[in-house]
Amino acid sequence: MMQLDKITHALAGAAIAAALLPWGVTPALMAVIVVAVGKEVWDAQGHGTPDHIDALVTVIGGVLMASWLTLVS
Repeated sequence: MMQLDKITHALAGAAIAAALLPWGVTPALMAVIVVAVGKEVWDAQGHGTPDHIDALVTVIGGVLMASWLTLVS
């Protein structure tokens, strides 16, 4: 079973993408990438446990949501 942490990262990426998609796919996905990498940089500075897979899963969640919303609109 997938870890709760990874599910949370995917949902966060999806939420960011969904919220910013009205401004376009590129700005929405760029925001997801910035937030995902920023969160892991924050973690690496002693505020958590950095994990590059967390950033990847966040971006995947954002890409899936943006793709789905683009297809159904």
